[in-house]
Amino acid sequence: MSEKQLFEQMKMWRNWTVEFLRIIPEDIVDQIPDGHTNNIRWNAGHLLVGWDHSMFPAVHQERQLPLSYHLMFPSGSKPDNWTEQPPTMEQIITLLEEQPLLIEQACSSHLNEPLKEPFLGMKTIGDMVIFHMNHESHHMGIIKSMKQTLLKEVSL
Repeated sequence: MSEKQLFEQMKMWRNWTVEFLRIIPEDIVDQIPDGHTNNIRWNAGHLLVGWDHSMFPAVHQERQLPLSYHLMFPSGSKPDNWTEQPPTMEQIITLLEEQPLLIEQACSSHLNEPLKEPFLGMKTIGDMVIFHMNHESHHMGIIKSMKQTLLKEVSL
C-alpha cells in the first residue's frame, strides 16, 4: 500500500467515526452501560489521545492535545476518576475531524522510519498508523454497541 493510500484509508475511517458520533444523542454519551467501565465520550476521547500520544512523538513533534486530554482518556482511565469537566462531544468531534490532516502532515514521508522502541510488534511509523486504524475500528464497535444498548434502555 502506498503512503497516499494509507492516509486515504485513515481519513476514510475517521470520517466514518465522526459521522457516527454526530448522530449519537447527547443525553446518552455520559451513561455507562452495564458491563462497561467507560462511556461513549470516553471512547471518543480515547481515540484522539491514542493517536496523539504515539504519532507526533514518533516523528519528534509535540503532542497536539492539551495535557488534560491525556489525563482523562488514556488506557485504564475511566470517567469515575475525572477531576475536571471533560470536553464536550462537539469539541472532541471537531478535534477528531482535524486530527487526520495533522497526522498526515507530520508523518508524511516518515512511514518507513523505525519506531524508537517497538510497540506490540510494530516496528515502523507506518505500522503504528495501521495499528491505530484497527484500534479505532475496535472502539467504534464498542461505541455502536453502547449506543444500541443505551437507546434500548431509554425506550423501555
